[in-house]
Amino acid sequence: MKEDVKRIIIELFSELAKIHGLNKSVGAVYAILYLSDEPLTISDIMEELKISKGNVSMSLKKLEELGFVKKVWIKGERKNYYTAVDGFISMKDIAKRKYQLIKKAYEQLEELGDKDDKIKKTIKHLSRMKKISERILELFDELEKENMKNIK
Repeated sequence: MKEDVKRIIIELFSELAKIHGLNKSVGAVYAILYLSDEPLTISDIMEELKISKGNVSMSLKKLEELGFVKKVWIKGERKNYYTAVDGFISMKDIAKRKYQLIKKAYEQLEELGDKDDKIKKTIKHLSRMKKISERILELFDELEKENMKNIK
């Protein structure tokens, strides 16, 4: 996989984690595991992302709690290995639902007009959120296309 595509995917999952109130490193760790063809150790993830062992450990723990990552036993190995559970579809669904909610609120406020300064400010904020959500959905579509190429 190209490094720029990999970087975009890591940024996407990092931003999604942030949107959902999680540390960006949680998304980055998930992205690395999602993109990997084989299970990875904490050291592998640390090396790939250039983040601390503590940060990787906390991210893995959170991802395990959420059901996005699982430990994998490898015969003859004493280290813990981790792999991503395919939660990609559910993450895309969550992003799509958030987009629809933002879009609906934006459209409803637009109908009310922009006479009030508070409403103007909210409309402007929702407009930015809507654009970000649209970009996130575009990136999910690009990632799906990339995955389909790899399957063939």
